[in-house]
Amino acid sequence: MKSYYFISGLPRSGSTLLSGILKQNPDFYADIASPVQGLTGNSIDVITSGENNLNITEDQRKNLMYGVFDGYYKHIEKPVIFDSCRGWTKKTPFLKALFPYTKILCPVRDLVSILNSFEMIASKNPFHTTTLTAHKDNVFARCDGMMDRNGGIVAGPWILLREGYAMNPEMIMLIDYENLCKTPEKTMREVYKFLERPYYSHNQS
Repeated sequence: MKSYYFISGLPRSGSTLLSGILKQNPDFYADIASPVQGLTGNSIDVITSGENNLNITEDQRKNLMYGVFDGYYKHIEKPVIFDSCRGWTKKTPFLKALFPYTKILCPVRDLVSILNSFEMIASKNPFHTTTLTAHKDNVFARCDGMMDRNGGIVAGPWILLREGYAMNPEMIMLIDYENLCKTPEKTMREVYKFLERPYYSHNQS
């Protein structure tokens, strides 16, 4: 039987690095992103809007959600799964109801550094149009777009993280990007302690 944990947090803050370190553990599976959060959300929407909504029990709903997770990861033989999606921090009550033991690892970084990181990506690719630079002709417009509270690529995950931490702080570990990069062994020992899992000696080079 698989155990499920989650990676969320802020963009450009080390989630890919964290996944890469975690999957060195032979018992762990981690990747950079998955559609599971969207699949579960869409399934709930379909049930709720259907004619049989009131006839579907809580156990049936939970079994369907377990089926999404187990079906998506059926081909993975490792016992511990880390599913990555920035939307999980808005679903802490949902995750807590399905997996009472679970935790969410959230890499974070100061917002100015995140915006600067995105701007550096844009400046290094002057011959490409991306969703970041399209119709945004200067750094101020790009930063305003990224910090738009109604879906900005930086503001969106930041707001969701604040919401999740306010609701269930015991489920969430904030992992500072600088600490993960500069003192990875110390940081990973703290991660394992938070997960209540035996420490695995990772290759930090």
